[in-house]
Amino acid sequence: MANKRPRVRRLAPSWGLSATLHALTRAPYEPMARASLAVLTKKTLFLIALASARRRSCLHALSTKRNHIRFENQGVRMVPDPSFIAKNQVLNFLPGDIFIPEIKTASSIPEDRLWCPVRALKWYLHRTEALRGTSTSLFILPRAPYSAASKDTLSRWLVETIRPFATGPDRPRAHDIRGVAASTALFAGIPVEDILKAAAWKTPTTFVACYLSDTLQAESAFGRSVLRGPGGPRSHPSGLPPSGSATRC
Repeated sequence: MANKRPRVRRLAPSWGLSATLHALTRAPYEPMARASLAVLTKKTLFLIALASARRRSCLHALSTKRNHIRFENQGVRMVPDPSFIAKNQVLNFLPGDIFIPEIKTASSIPEDRLWCPVRALKWYLHRTEALRGTSTSLFILPRAPYSAASKDTLSRWLVETIRPFATGPDRPRAHDIRGVAASTALFAGIPVEDILKAAAWKTPTTFVACYLSDTLQAESAFGRSVLRGPGGPRSHPSGLPPSGSATRC
């Protein structure tokens, strides 16, 4: 019997979150009014992926259908397309909506708005409104015919965003963003139960096995903690606590 390859656990993220966030505050990402649609798309996707810690399949299912994107007092609530079935969805566990708070609910520093996923989403919806045609997918190709982006395209965009900030020999993966987001929230003091809800994990076992090495308030706390980091985006070191394994969860 051939030996099975042992599962390899990454003891640190393969890219720097702090460096990535700082890059998003500079050209070509800012100012947004002058950013290309391709660049704006990548920034919006990355910030939503980071703040929500959802899988690419869920990000791909985000829709512009009526009432599927609702801007509320402190953020935005997004509902995946009804046809979407999450990887871990069962009758007694249905992943909830995605709520992402505005960064101003966590920081009063004006410059921190450059990291706000809600701001980026508003810019993105405005720039793509006249281009969408009949497509109801949130993320579309930034060039004609502006059709819905595939799951693989979303992954490629995420990797292209974080690849310049690789910190080790491991190749960055789009799925790593989910682990970094969850680990950052945990080390910022967010209860595991709140992380499970926000990131749509079914059980703590799944969360621990995949990402750790050794109500509205809960959702908001998760998103704020990720974007703020343990010491804030400005002071957060490049590289974070243990964030993931090589297994897709």
